[in-house]
Amino acid sequence: MTTRVAIVGATGYAGSELTAILARHPEVELVGLFSSKGGAPAEIAPALPHLVAEPFELDVLVAKNPEVVFLATPNEVSAELAPELLDRGMRVIDLSGAFRLDDPSLYPSWYGFAHARPALLEQSVYGLTEWCNGELKNARLVANPGCYPTSILLALRPLIYAIDREQPVICDSKSGVSGAGKKSDVSWSFAELYGNFKAYGVGSHRHEPEIRQGLRLGDRATLVFVPHLLPTVRGILSTMHVGFTHSVTDEEIVAIYAEAYAEAPFVRLLPPGELPELKNVVNTPMCEIGFKLLNGGKRAVVVSVIDNLLKGAASQAVQNFNRMCGYPETEGLI
Repeated sequence: MTTRVAIVGATGYAGSELTAILARHPEVELVGLFSSKGGAPAEIAPALPHLVAEPFELDVLVAKNPEVVFLATPNEVSAELAPELLDRGMRVIDLSGAFRLDDPSLYPSWYGFAHARPALLEQSVYGLTEWCNGELKNARLVANPGCYPTSILLALRPLIYAIDREQPVICDSKSGVSGAGKKSDVSWSFAELYGNFKAYGVGSHRHEPEIRQGLRLGDRATLVFVPHLLPTVRGILSTMHVGFTHSVTDEEIVAIYAEAYAEAPFVRLLPPGELPELKNVVNTPMCEIGFKLLNGGKRAVVVSVIDNLLKGAASQAVQNFNRMCGYPETEGLI
């Protein structure tokens, strides 16, 4: 039996990648493709000329009777729309940040709106797929992680019990410009970005509380998250600087990662001292991780790379979908 699926926001960068994956997924029946805004029907992508997204209308979506709806929509749109779909018995995978944070009081300061359905934050499953232990099977609402948090959490979660919280955890991340989505803003234009490289959103980026939550740092540990904009279309490279509570060896770190990701088909660990590059993962659903120990094993530099539109959004959403529906995790992705 195939699963009836609809996508809202199919014309955005992540939405078009998601559409391409699900269009070839053998267990999916795509019953509805919608843009997140009104207007005329829109082409999803030049590579998908046979697929067209219609303007979103809730009644039209409901009439198509999807079992699972993917929301590749802005935060406020998802916060309003997801409850409507859940109340109608649909399961929702949301690619926005509307349901990622556990604490509703954080939304006004980090996302700019008060959360209208805080009870759903308790029900949502945070879909960092490799760290979900069976919760996805019965999930009604999955909050797909942000692109920066995905790159950082996959690299640091295995080390969480060795990290010294008395020392700052420093996450220096660089992203291609597609991570900002489609917007008319001169600061994201080709003329401004070509040959340029800059930091932005320091101390105010909305992924910061998500990273702190995912690393279980609490309120006291110092997290320094500095996102940067690369003059490239896609990909994220995160460089993380951490201290440990005791000296560790290469062999110990390798063993920790090997245990954490023994059954993770989309995470690849490099040998000690070898660090990953963007070209290794762009246009793939992979995360690649490397590390270098410093100061006699008391500190480490950890580097991870992902494709922000795939592992940081669309392909991770499909991993979550596969686990929700009981399909092989790699279905439609390799």
